Amino acid sequence: MDEMVMLKQRMLRLTAELISDCPYCASISDNVQTKSPIHCTKWSGSSFPVRVNQATCLSCGEYRKLKSTD
Repeated sequence: MDEMVMLKQRMLRLTAELISDCPYCASISDNVQTKSPIHCTKWSGSSFPVRVNQATCLSCGEYRKLKSTD
């Protein structure tokens, strides 16, 4: 397996772990080749998710709001 693919897989797994409790995250693709693996309802403004990349997802910060109240 190519080193870049391994790094992308690791980054995607870490992102998935961070956002696992986010109320806006509908699903996360396990395909590391896609540029927008995260399906998010916050950015769509409706119950139908749009695909966003990891940077967009993490910059939103909603995943932190939920974790900070625990």
